[in-house]
Amino acid sequence: MNKSRCFSHVKELVKSLACLVLIAGMPGFFCACKKKEEAKVNYQQFLGDYYYDCSVSAMVFETPEGEEEPGILYRQVMDLNALVKNCPMAVCFFFYSGMHADVYGMFACMEQVAEQYHDQVLIVTIDALAEKDLAAAYNVEALPEAIIIKDNMQKSRFDGQSREKGWTAQDLANWVVSEAGKYAS
Repeated sequence: MNKSRCFSHVKELVKSLACLVLIAGMPGFFCACKKKEEAKVNYQQFLGDYYYDCSVSAMVFETPEGEEEPGILYRQVMDLNALVKNCPMAVCFFFYSGMHADVYGMFACMEQVAEQYHDQVLIVTIDALAEKDLAAAYNVEALPEAIIIKDNMQKSRFDGQSREKGWTAQDLANWVVSEAGKYAS
């Protein structure tokens, strides 16, 4: 009977110790969860004011102040590296030149993509002539060129120079939709 009673006490002691270990570990568990939540950063904090003549800007689908309907607005990108690092969706760098013959047609198609797929891709327009260092960093040799970035890594590239001759602005837009869709969460 003593052995039985002793064994019972040992079982109770083990249960108590297990509970203490569990309770002692709980604050660390909650702290870890809280740190993960705090780590989430709103990528829009890296966007500045509405600016239509900026060399690096993001096409955002927002409702302008005083308006009822949302539309595409251009916001200056204040910190491109932080934006790309913290954006939860794919980012499309759209390198262009204002000297390109169909730049307005390309922008119209890209705005359409930015509006219809605003929850899957953020389009960042980059004037390659004004941002020569950035264009060089991404090995942009011909314009226009588009690069899909997700999880802070280059995933895909639309190189206008190596494409079949005769591609259109709509072909570029379709490529953005297709490539960004591969990385949609």
